Amino acid sequence: MNSASWIKGSLLERLAMKRLAGAVDSPTKAFDVFGELQRVRKILILHSDRVGGLFLGAPAYKAVRQKYEDSSITLFSDQRMAAVARYMPFVDEIISGDLRQRTWRNTFSGTVDRLRREQFDLALCLGTDCSFRLAQVCGASGARLRVGFKRADCKPQPFNIELVCTSSDTYEVDQYEGLLKLLGIPGGDEIRWTISEEKAQQVRDRYLDGEFAGRQVLAVDLGKGEHHGMSNRQMEDVVGRVIERRGRAVVFFSLAEKKQVNYLKRTYGNRILAFDQQDLAGVAALLEGCRALISCNTDLLHLAISLHIPAVGIIDDNPRRWISTRNRLVKVVATRDKRALRIAEVVEALEAALNEEAA
Repeated sequence: MNSASWIKGSLLERLAMKRLAGAVDSPTKAFDVFGELQRVRKILILHSDRVGGLFLGAPAYKAVRQKYEDSSITLFSDQRMAAVARYMPFVDEIISGDLRQRTWRNTFSGTVDRLRREQFDLALCLGTDCSFRLAQVCGASGARLRVGFKRADCKPQPFNIELVCTSSDTYEVDQYEGLLKLLGIPGGDEIRWTISEEKAQQVRDRYLDGEFAGRQVLAVDLGKGEHHGMSNRQMEDVVGRVIERRGRAVVFFSLAEKKQVNYLKRTYGNRILAFDQQDLAGVAALLEGCRALISCNTDLLHLAISLHIPAVGIIDDNPRRWISTRNRLVKVVATRDKRALRIAEVVEALEAALNEEAA
């Protein structure tokens, strides 16, 4: 991108955000919060657009549903996540939008206009450090009550009910619970959900047959996730150790890992089943047919956790924030420098996770 187009983009971005901010009610206008909460009939939940946001928000969806049994709940989701979001329990409708779109594009403003037409009573923005754009979408949604974590980068503030994030080391789901308590909503328990059995069976019949049948195969997500991830060589070593111990491996990849997948196919032949993670609903169905997942801090790691599948999470940034210490099916390999990671640690963590499932 040349400097002229960057300047144009920057100015347009600011003008578009100013337009969105103009849709936000004045934060100084007084109103009866308790009374408004009693009259809530239409609710918008915006899950965090950070890693795993859709799945980390699941207990909150349940808690809101239990509090407002007769209300309509709409979940706003990034387009990439929408295919699997529609299987989430406790929500009635999914509205998707592309937060990567520039805010002056018609598609972005059209998404905001659609939200405003819904006339939501309550908008709940999850994520202690979600993107600036997601916060602005919540602010411009037109909801009378807009609830989220206090931000320093938005003027005016998109929320009229705010919570200050307590600590960067606090489990993300526990932070959401604190936000819900502001509204008098008790925290939700862990939930169990699944892809529709028909969809899941179609995917498993097609891919997990023959040598891959019987829920004995292990899965590896090649994605680097938050921060730098593991090197290609380390990932290849992990896949090799999985095949050495279990004979087969399902490998999830995106376009960025295409060359690495081709190398693994040449090396291991039919002992590798490569699946494009762009089909997230298909990924979920395959994961339900796998014994466990090894992954860096990616969406697929949090998908597996939400499906109660044993997992190993390789995390170099605040593991306590991303993984509950109460979840015994997930073993964390914490490292400040993934380049110094010993593959033996990953294998040991995998065996520990499998032993917890068997216990």
